[in-house]
Amino acid sequence: MIRRPIAFRLTGFTLIEVVTTLIVIGVLAAISASVMSCGLLSYFVGREIARDDAQGRLACERMARDLRTARSPADIVFGASQITITTLAGNVIVYRRNAATSQLERSEDNSVTFQVLADNVTALTFSYLRKDGITPESVIPANVYYITVALTVNTSNVNIPYRTTIKPAAFCPSGPATC
Repeated sequence: MIRRPIAFRLTGFTLIEVVTTLIVIGVLAAISASVMSCGLLSYFVGREIARDDAQGRLACERMARDLRTARSPADIVFGASQITITTLAGNVIVYRRNAATSQLERSEDNSVTFQVLADNVTALTFSYLRKDGITPESVIPANVYYITVALTVNTSNVNIPYRTTIKPAAFCPSGPATC
């Protein structure tokens, strides 16, 4: 039987191999942590943007639906950041931006209780157009033909403006053919 000297036996890893392996594992772990951190941050930002966008779209659609059912131009009362609508069914609906909480609120019981439609609303404006598309200097209910709603949702990651123009169905007194 041939015996080898102890110095030539393979007894494990050398110190250089162990240190090199630890350095490579450390670099890979740092890169992986950075990629995962960026991925999680992108997920949370995307989730916030999607939530704010959904709230803004829902609020605009809800306002447009209610404005379409306005009884007449005289039944719409414009405020700085509030609008009151009397619908064909006789319901009084109020939309307002609560400056203290930055929320868009809706009331169906003539401003007694309010339901929150959207958070982080930094601007809410209402304007109207005449039949020829021009915005007059003063609000004369008989001249209201189109109503424009502008809404801005603003958070730390997104600033989304929404705008919609509505023509209420009852604003053509002589029928849709003349409008």
